[in-house]
Amino acid sequence: MKIIRYSRFNFFPLGNSYNRGSTSNKKTSEITLLDKIKLLTETSTSVKVYRLTNPKLSDRCFLIESSSARQILTDHFLVGLPLITKCAAAVKNCLSAYFTLQKRSIQYHQMAEVVPLSGSLTYNLLKSFYDLYNHSLARNFIGIRRFLKPDGKWDTEVSYTNFEALNEDLKVIFIGDTIATGVTITKVIQIIQAQLQVPLTFVIISIAGSLIGAQRIVQLEEKLQKNFPETEIWCLFTEAYFGLEANGTDMPILHPDTISTPQLQQLAHEQLGEYLGRNLCSVLDWGKRTNAPFQHYRELIHTLKALKEKKIESPFISEMISRCQNLVYSP
Repeated sequence: MKIIRYSRFNFFPLGNSYNRGSTSNKKTSEITLLDKIKLLTETSTSVKVYRLTNPKLSDRCFLIESSSARQILTDHFLVGLPLITKCAAAVKNCLSAYFTLQKRSIQYHQMAEVVPLSGSLTYNLLKSFYDLYNHSLARNFIGIRRFLKPDGKWDTEVSYTNFEALNEDLKVIFIGDTIATGVTITKVIQIIQAQLQVPLTFVIISIAGSLIGAQRIVQLEEKLQKNFPETEIWCLFTEAYFGLEANGTDMPILHPDTISTPQLQQLAHEQLGEYLGRNLCSVLDWGKRTNAPFQHYRELIHTLKALKEKKIESPFISEMISRCQNLVYSP
C-alpha cells in the first residue's frame, strides 16, 4: 500500500493528483451511467473514483468503487463478523481514495475519528486506518438516535458524548455511517463544529448513503462556511448515492433516483431481480445485521412475505424466504 509516503508524523500524498480535468479519454469512456457519473481518477491500489454530475452536490462528493461494498449491498445474508470484515475492506477503499485526492500535508495528531453509536462501530475506521498506515486514529464517541416526530419530520436525540480526543489541533475528522435522510450525520457535524470552533475537514464514509442525505450535507457545508470559510465536508459513498423511499429509511438499489456504478446495477438484477431490487432496502437494519443476525433474518422473512403477498412473480422472494427459514429454524 503506497498511497502515501509518511515520516513519523507527516503525510505527503502521492499518486494521482486531484485535478478535475486530468482524466484521460480512455478512462472517461470506461464507465458512464446515464451520464450521471464520470471516472475521475484511480488510486495506486486500483480503486476507481467517480465524480457525480449532479448540480446539487459539491465537488467533494465522490463515488468509490468497492467490490466489498457491492457484496454487502446485494447479499442480505452477509451478517455479523463476515459483514464487519467486508465493511473494513470498503472503508480501506474510501481511505485510499481520500488520500489520493486530498492535497494537503496532514500530521497524524491532526486527524481523529468520531463514532456515532452504535451502528457506526461496524465501520471500524480505527482498524482500517491502522492496517493501511500503521497508526491509530484518536477516537471520540457520540450516542445519538434518530426519531420520527408527530409532524412526520425526523429529529435526533443525543444521549452521550465522549470527546476527550477532540482538540483545536485537529484538521480532519473521519466519520463512517449509514446515511438516509442525513439528519443524524449533519447533527453530529454541527455538534463537533460547535465544540471546536475552528475550520475543519469532515470526511464522511458511507457504505449506504442516500442522494438526499448527501444534498443535506452539502447544504450544511455552505452554512458552516459562513463562519469558517475553510470548512470542507467530503462525501465518500461506496457504489451508489441511493434514492430514498418516502419512509425516510429504505434505499433500494433500483430506485429510480439511485446513482450507482453499472456493476452494482447488474449484480442487483442477478441476485435480487427487478422487483426486489426496486423494493428491498439495500442494507435493511444495519445494526441488526451486525449485532443480531437472527433478528435480522426474522425481519427479512417478514419483509419478504409482505412483498410476496402482493402476488408479484419473483422466484428470488421464495428462495430468500426458504434460505432465511433454514438459517433461523434449523437446529
